[in-house]
Amino acid sequence: MLAHFRPIPFLTVVLGLLLAGCSGATHPEAAHPEAEPIEEFVPVISATGEVVPVRWALLGAPTSGIVAELLVGRGDLVQAGEPLARLGDRQAAEAVLAAARLELVTAQKALQDLQAEAEVQATQAQLELANAQDALQDAEYKWRVQQQGNRASPEAVRAAEARLLLAEERLDKAKGDYDEFSGRPSDDPARAAALVNWENARQARDSALRNLNWYKGHPTEVQQAVLDAEVAVAEARVAEAEREWEKRRDGVAADELTLAEAWLANAQAQVAAAEAALADLEIRASFAGTVSEVYIRDSEWVTMGAPVLLLADLAGLQVETTDLSELDVARIERGDAATVSFDALPDTLVAGTVASIAPKAAEGAGVNYTVVVDLAEIPAQLRWEMTAFVDIQVEP
Repeated sequence: MLAHFRPIPFLTVVLGLLLAGCSGATHPEAAHPEAEPIEEFVPVISATGEVVPVRWALLGAPTSGIVAELLVGRGDLVQAGEPLARLGDRQAAEAVLAAARLELVTAQKALQDLQAEAEVQATQAQLELANAQDALQDAEYKWRVQQQGNRASPEAVRAAEARLLLAEERLDKAKGDYDEFSGRPSDDPARAAALVNWENARQARDSALRNLNWYKGHPTEVQQAVLDAEVAVAEARVAEAEREWEKRRDGVAADELTLAEAWLANAQAQVAAAEAALADLEIRASFAGTVSEVYIRDSEWVTMGAPVLLLADLAGLQVETTDLSELDVARIERGDAATVSFDALPDTLVAGTVASIAPKAAEGAGVNYTVVVDLAEIPAQLRWEMTAFVDIQVEP
């Protein structure tokens, strides 16, 4: 611990005491001369430090690649966001970005079309449901009327039986008429007419018999299977139409909307990733300042994260201590006044203020804590990493 005191000049104090003693021994009545005032005791803690920028950054390569363009040199002043270097293979990154943007436009249009066609699709779904329900009714009616006992009413059956009876009587009569001419030659007109009448009567009787049999009969096994299948198909069509109508009755179908939105989100993410990859081919200034060091050259391969440039805002400088012990730092508080001098500027003294105190010891030999001192003014000749000496005034 280095504690400095402002001492009273030793010679002055000794001479004063001697004179006072002599005067007291020979001239007790003489007045004492006024004692020289004692200077105020001001405890000071001293430490060595170095000049550093208030803000500086070691810029790294965002990605691996070859340095295509080095746009700055040491000492250049740059603005925030200004490109400092560019890496190669930019054409490939631009092609990937263009493809991603095309995918994004396609996904956006698909979602817009889906939303625009929602009303039309809802109407189509409602119409399909109505048609499917009509088709099911037809299939069910056909199934019912084909079953035994359902093909005709009792009245229709009796009417069919009557028609069959009449048809059989006409057939008998026609046959009897033909029998009267059966002995005539085959080219006899009367015999031919009787034969035609007989055949017509027979066909009429067969038709009446088929109708009556159909009214009283039932489907064959194959016919019944067909009827059952037609009803099942119609029912399935109705069920599908109902599901489609439920999906679309309130707008875009939920599953289609989810898929379209996921497509759009993926396309947006691809664009963002492609833009980031393209941006990573440029190293930009994170703030306005001075390029203090350049660690790369044109056409050099750099790996991701490798340091490429040292950027600092040299308009603002401060001092960081390098050897402040744990005993000394315990007596310092933020806001304490300080006086700073510099090896390189022996005639310069700058007032300062303790701006921050490290909560943890610095790495290295010994237990030392870093204290940052803000400078009231910055001398024109002051440079980064110059050696500084700091006297911090503390409470007694």
